[in-house]
Amino acid sequence: MTDALTELRRALGERFAVERLLGQGGMGAVYLARDRQLDRPVALKVLPAEFALQHDLRERFLRETRTAASFSHPNIVPVFSVEDHGSVLAYSMGYVEGESLAQQVARSGPLSVRDTVRMLQDVAYALAYAHGRGVVHRDIKPDNIMIERATGRALLMDFGISRSVSAPAPTNGTSAGLTRVGEVVGTPEFMSPEQAAGDTIDGRSDLYSLGLVAWFALSGQSAMGGDSIQKVLVKQLTEVVPPIQTLRADVPALLSDVVHRCLAKSPDERFAAAEQLVEALDVSALRGVEIPLPIRLFAQDVAQAGMVLAFSVIVLVLLYAVLAVGDRSDLDVLLPLVMFSAIVWGRIAQTVHQGRTLIRRGFGVAEIQSGFRALLDEQAAERAQLRADTKFVKHRRRRELVWVVMLVVAFVLFRWVMNSMRIEMEEGFFTISRPGMVIIYAAFIIAGLSVVNLLRSPLRANIGEHLFRLVWASAIGRAMLSLLGLGVARATTPQTLPPTRPVTAPAAPIHTSKATPATHTATLENRVAALEQWRRETERD
Repeated sequence: MTDALTELRRALGERFAVERLLGQGGMGAVYLARDRQLDRPVALKVLPAEFALQHDLRERFLRETRTAASFSHPNIVPVFSVEDHGSVLAYSMGYVEGESLAQQVARSGPLSVRDTVRMLQDVAYALAYAHGRGVVHRDIKPDNIMIERATGRALLMDFGISRSVSAPAPTNGTSAGLTRVGEVVGTPEFMSPEQAAGDTIDGRSDLYSLGLVAWFALSGQSAMGGDSIQKVLVKQLTEVVPPIQTLRADVPALLSDVVHRCLAKSPDERFAAAEQLVEALDVSALRGVEIPLPIRLFAQDVAQAGMVLAFSVIVLVLLYAVLAVGDRSDLDVLLPLVMFSAIVWGRIAQTVHQGRTLIRRGFGVAEIQSGFRALLDEQAAERAQLRADTKFVKHRRRRELVWVVMLVVAFVLFRWVMNSMRIEMEEGFFTISRPGMVIIYAAFIIAGLSVVNLLRSPLRANIGEHLFRLVWASAIGRAMLSLLGLGVARATTPQTLPPTRPVTAPAAPIHTSKATPATHTATLENRVAALEQWRRETERD
């Protein structure tokens, strides 16, 4: 690896400052570098030397990379330049601060329904753009989809590269992460049946692969795994992928149907074009409700204030019980209670002020409650996603078993100390040795931690969430919000912050039944132009 890096720096040192290796696979290595001329970070994809030395492959690579470099789309990683230096053949592309879909799933498990839909929409937009220009990707897989960390935007990379290189099949019998090119192009686990058969393909082949990517994102595993490339290819030709809903119950039927249609063995049974897939995904039932940031912040504040209020009631009762014991004047008892009550009231007053400010900004009671319910639904969806991760569920069950055992151990230790280490000094009065007291304190600490961990589980709604739903998402909450709005002059339209990520879903639907391919392409270009204008305005602000 050191020799390869040294050779790369020698060949490209004048143009790029190569920093470190980002990843490596059968199609070459990717390095992080800095473009010296433009002073910006780039990713350098360097092809294996044996590919660069074959004249026909080199020419085909250069031709198809130039095609990819002509693309300009917010969901496609841009190609900046081709570097042809003898045995070093590479191209520079935009560096995405984030991770691939494969890395994200490996790190945090299956994606939520909402994140999966966003990823599918972003990639489908990229495919619609490319297909409209006569380019079929042919290697759609989780490793070729980058998720931008700052925005959550999905970007498709490696356009045309998989068609440019021929490589022999491996002899170790593995197939994961392999890209083969020639008569059969693509990665076997994410290859369409027509690719596996070596037939002529079109954009519908990419949609099949994208369906397999969606299945992977929602399940955390490949739908078409196998011990060898041959077995995987046979599966792609013969086996029908089961609906994702059979594996993960929280996936809406609509999304399950969309994915299952992409995975039809016959291209004629899939979506005819990527635009149709975008349209099928562009429904509120799949995208979820966009909750304005001010409502999210107010919901957090309300939940915190509710916990403070509930805790303060308990503390006030205990404080009064302690202070009332003994010979104390009424003033000695009331002053601490008054001070504590003032602190609690000040915290509640902050929440009231935030609620009135929210209403003053133009948010109505119905809209606020709708946001509250959407937040609760999001939390329920997150739990469903965790429950769909069998590894996490097993890990959680093991932890719960450990805490149950610890709770039993704490009880046994306490009873043991009370029975064997307690000494009766006189009738009705007992003392415990110092080691015994240490054991009792430790037993109570263990018991407390066990109770907290058993009651609060990421797989179940906690008490605070139940109370929030009972109060704020009900008629009680509607009445309280109405009281908050008394005397408040509302703005005519809600004043919200700009979205936290580029909005890839179009404002107007695509009518695929009537529009021509040229119309689809023009529509997508208009949306891209609108998105770029929004970004420029945001940067100026």
